[in-house]
Order: sequence, then structure tokens, then C-alpha cells
Amino acid sequence: MNKEYPIEKQIEDLKQQIRHHDYQYYCLDNPEISDFEYDKLFKQLQKLEEENPMFITADSPTQRVSGSALSTFKQVKHTTPMLSLDNSYSMEDVLAWNERIKKIVDNNEDIEFIVEPKIDGLSASLTYINNSFVSGATRGNGKYGEDVTENLKTIKNIPLKLLLNNKLVLCEIRGEVYINKKDFQQLNENLVDLEQPKFANPRNAAAGSLRQKNPQITAQRKLSFLVHSFGQISGLELNNHSDFFKFCSQIGFPIQKDIKVCKNIKEVTNFLMYLQENRDNFPYEIDGAVVKVNSYKLQKIIGYTNKSPKWAIAYKFPARQATTKLLSIELQVGRTGVITPKATLTPVALSGVIISNATLHNFDEIERLNVNVGDDVIIERAGEVIPKIIKVAKKNSKGFFLPPLNCPSCNSKIFKEDDDVYYNCINPSCPAQFRRKLIHFVSRDAMNIDGFGEVVVDQLLKLNKLHTFADIYKLTFDDLMLLDLFKEKKANNLLQAIFDSKKQPLNKLIFALGIRHIGEKSAQILADKFSNIDNFILATKDDLLSINEIGPILVQSILDFFKNKETLNMIEELKILGINTIEPQKDTSFLPLANKTFVLTGELSTLTRQDAQNLILSFGGKTTSSVSKKTDYIIVGENPGSKYQKAISLGIKILTEEEFKKLINR
Repeated sequence: MNKEYPIEKQIEDLKQQIRHHDYQYYCLDNPEISDFEYDKLFKQLQKLEEENPMFITADSPTQRVSGSALSTFKQVKHTTPMLSLDNSYSMEDVLAWNERIKKIVDNNEDIEFIVEPKIDGLSASLTYINNSFVSGATRGNGKYGEDVTENLKTIKNIPLKLLLNNKLVLCEIRGEVYINKKDFQQLNENLVDLEQPKFANPRNAAAGSLRQKNPQITAQRKLSFLVHSFGQISGLELNNHSDFFKFCSQIGFPIQKDIKVCKNIKEVTNFLMYLQENRDNFPYEIDGAVVKVNSYKLQKIIGYTNKSPKWAIAYKFPARQATTKLLSIELQVGRTGVITPKATLTPVALSGVIISNATLHNFDEIERLNVNVGDDVIIERAGEVIPKIIKVAKKNSKGFFLPPLNCPSCNSKIFKEDDDVYYNCINPSCPAQFRRKLIHFVSRDAMNIDGFGEVVVDQLLKLNKLHTFADIYKLTFDDLMLLDLFKEKKANNLLQAIFDSKKQPLNKLIFALGIRHIGEKSAQILADKFSNIDNFILATKDDLLSINEIGPILVQSILDFFKNKETLNMIEELKILGINTIEPQKDTSFLPLANKTFVLTGELSTLTRQDAQNLILSFGGKTTSSVSKKTDYIIVGENPGSKYQKAISLGIKILTEEEFKKLINR
């Protein structure tokens, strides 16, 4: 051991370096080193602490995630109450509030205000003693909150130690825990993959994640924190709220960029309108803005009511909801025969967009809403994009819209399985299904016929040129010259793209056929297993069930698909027309990942999920969607799901994205 550089000092210096880089990355969005260099520092600290556990402190960056789950949350009393704010819903309310406080301070001169975007998240308080984070709690009822210390410690932009040379005996910082829109979308996609319920909105996601009893789950959720106020700060004199934000930035806290000091109420109202018009440009949800008197001296003079400070007001943006009339319910038939209801509405403005259609999801949802044509309905933009009907405002009809007995496209009888919410048309010759199937067949991920889009499909159907997939390969130059905007060059280019698609491997053909429940990954697995289309068609139930990644629902779907004589005739015709029906076989025994099985979970930073799977396949390995004792490796990105926990319990080798790259580079 180097006596001139003792272990304790090495550990402390590493902690200081990591805290500095955390601040640069999470608070200033200005990283000074690469992720690789950061990980190297972090692992060095971990190693020293493991070898010298007597020097581990609660504020060490390695202690962000607790190793055990809690059975319940303790109730804690806030040092000073976390009061709620009075709400306003119009500029008139804000102007009236300004007049009230001017009367209290007996001052006709302009008051200086500070305006902060109001994050739609969950309030929390953080307590620091001697600069170290010791406890944290939710707002609760304002007087008492829940102790969520271990969960708050997992939030990367909350400093575990304040960046101060002198020690603050007590410092209680308050702010909002939230999740960015992008991370919220990724979280819901991960939950869908795990067959778990999605969160309704980012606020629910933040609240549900912060109140997880297992901090390791909270750590996967990409929560963030932004300061808005404080309870107590001992030994520090501040003159106004803008100075408080500067202080917070200096000690390691992230601050909202769109905070504005306004010299008068006119500047306040102008800035409120700016925020309202630009709310969609924020990376997180904001539902309004908070206006505060900037001077702490004036705040004391203005005072409080029993529930709220008089010197602050919350301006709430207009709701993203609107009321309109349901004019009709159209039934759409998808390529697999699923019948989906879509609402046509009296056009109405919502969030700067004119809405005339909305989703109704399925017929169970229609029954739950008790909605029918003619009703006045309340709509909102789900996830700020897709409008949906959330409630009947006025019932003008009798009962709810009933599901059809027959397919709206081909008039065949429709059916619904007991454990399914969807009604289906099972007629393989259904025109609406065939149109969607054609669009899927020629798409980039299937047969990849460039230039064969929806407009071309619709025109060829109208000209009665397409009846099966095989007819695509019978199209002539003269056929294409009948299409709108087609000239010689465009027709020849499309004919060449059709010809080139004949060379696609079997896995692309299987995916293109549109067999229910078969995605790109299962198509690849089936192509690798059976090598050619004939083996696949002749596969028995036992043959299919013997494949680990293929479940009974998919097996039945495959068997049903190949029972249809028209399907078999069409595939024979494709073979005659020269379409490849063989999967290229490669000798992978010499490749570094030969016979190795991988599972991917979480969001990778430099590779897409498909890129990673392709790399694994190209190096001789294979991927599966579930973790088992047969899994060799699990590659873990940001926000990993339950697969990660199962891999840990089974002792499976866990790789980061960088470690995976090193493995294939070797």
C-alpha cells in the first residue's frame, strides 16, 4: 500500500471525481468524459470499497441502489409544511391576484416576480445534514409524507453529497420527481413486452415508480428531479428566490432552464402565454406555471392562508380535452381480420389541432363508455398524439353501439374468442384484409419492394390486377403505365424492385405471408429451423412445439394458416414464379458466438434492438425473448425489465452493451 496515498484518500478522491462528472452530465448536460471513462472510475471505486468496506459511506455514488425491498413506507413529518398553491385558470385570475398582493404590501409600484414551468410530477423533499443526503419523503398531505429515501437515492441527478466546501448543518430541498416523455414512452414499451399494464401518463409513471417497494425497480425507471423551493437551510441568508436557484445550481442540483424573473405583471402574463404555446416543446410534461413574488422580504409581509402562501399562485393551462358530437362509428378491418371501431366526430379544436376522428379501441371499450352515435362526448389527446373518447358528456342515444354480426368488407360472419377482446373476420378472401396484407407483403421489413406503396396497391386493386400475392410477380410494364404519375423510368424501377424481391430469404417470405402472431423474430426462428417452405408447411404440431421460442397460440395459428387450400396454391404459384423459398444455411460452428443463446433487455444506447440481434446472428449466436437456464448471456441496457432480475437469480452471465461489443470484437 502506498503510504503517501492512503486508501481512504483514494476512495474520497474518486467519490469527488464521480460527483463532479455526475453534476456535469445530469445537471449541466455537459459531460467532460466518455461513458467508458466514467464506468472505469465507478468500477475502481467499487473495487476499493469492496476491499475496504470500513470506508463505505452512505453518500458514496456506489450506494444509490439499496439491495433489499421494503415491506412498507414509514410516515415522516416535514420540518415545515409542504403547502399547496392556489390555482388560477385565466389571466384575469392572475391579474386579480396581483392586485390583492399590492394592497397587502401597500405598494403601487411594480413587484418583481419569478415564473417557473409547473412540472406534472410528484413533489418530494430531500434532507441533507452536513452536506450528505440522509432522507427523503413524498409530499403526502403536506404535514406528513412517506419515507422514500432509498428510492430517491436511485435518481441520478439528485446529489448524494452537496458540492460545498463549508458544511450546511441542515438543508431541506424541495422539488418535483418526473419522467421525460421519451423515457415514459420507452417504459410503457418495456411493460408491454413484459405483458404488464401500461402507465396512463408520465405523472402516474413517476408516482408509481417513486413508491416502488423495491428500489432496484425504481432505479430502472429513469426518474429525474428538478428543484422548486426549500423547507429550511441553516446558516444561509438569501434575498430572493432567483438567488436560491443560483445557490442550488452551485451545490449540485439541476435547475429548469425556462425560469424567468419578471419585472412586472405584464411580463408575467406574456411569459405565461409563451409557456402555454410552447408546452409541447418541453422534454417533460408541464401542466401550467407557478408565479411567485421574488423577494423573500415581501413574501414574509404578504404571508399565508391556512393552506397556501398568498405570495404564489399556480396558473393552470387549459385542459387538453374538448366536447364534440359522435357522428358515426366506422369499422376498419386489419390484415389479420381484426375489426376495429373508429369514431368520426364533429371537427373540434384541441391543443392547436382540429380533431375529427378518435380511437375507440374495441367493442368492450364502447360498452364500458356506454357510447353510441349521436352522443356528445369528451375527447382528449392520449400521449399528446392520438385522440380518444374518454367519457359521454350528454347521452343523446339509447344504449351503446353493438358489434356487427358480419364483416363490413366481405359480409362474412365474424367471431370472437372467449378470452379475446377483438372480433375477427376469418374469410381469407376478404377485400379489406387483402388490401392490408398486400401493403404488409411489399413493405421494407417483408419482401422490400421499393416504390410499391399504399397508393400503388389501391390503384392496382381498382384496376382488378391483384387477387393474390403471386399476381404482384405477374405485373407487366403496360400494367404499371396505367397508374397515375407513372412514366417509363418509374415503371421500370418498380419492375426491377419486384424482380429483386424474389431473392429475399425464406424468413422474409414467412413474415410477408402475414401469418397471425408471426413477427420478424419468430419468422427467422422458423426459417432457421425448417430451411425451406415445404418443410415449414409440412411441420406437425409436435414439430412446432419442440421449438422453445414458439408457443401454443402461434403453433395453432400456423396450422390454421396452412389448412387453407387457396394459401397452398398461392405458395406453389410463388415458387413457379421464381420466388426464393429457401433460407441460406451457414456454417456457424467456427464463429465466436456459436451455440450461445442471448436475451436482450432494456434500451441500448448505440445499437437498436434489431442491430444487436443481427450482430448476434452474424457471429453464430441466437436470441430468445425469455430467460431460462439454457440462456448463456443477457445483454442489459437502460431500464431493464424483470428478465434482468431473473437472470441474476439464475446466475446467468450479464453483459453491458460495451462488454457485448468487446465479446464480439474478440
